[in-house]
Amino acid sequence: MNNKPTNRVIILNESLIGSIIKDIFTFGMFAGLMYFNHRILSGSTFVDVLFIILVMMFIQGKFSSRAFSGSSKSAIKWLEDRDKQNVRS
Repeated sequence: MNNKPTNRVIILNESLIGSIIKDIFTFGMFAGLMYFNHRILSGSTFVDVLFIILVMMFIQGKFSSRAFSGSSKSAIKWLEDRDKQNVRS
């Protein structure tokens, strides 16, 4: 049996509008960095690739099985389900 603690990430989104604004801001920052790269830094392809990799890592992390995003009631249910799965194994 594995007694090593499991790290879990829980992101509570209390409102739909707050979540949408946060996502727009995040992706706006990535787009702004790419715009800055092409407008000011003469468009380095290497920097573009790094930004794209960062966006892909962000998206993958958001849909990870160790991460949860939702309301506080849904988070409690998600944690209870995970604990039940850990007890079985």
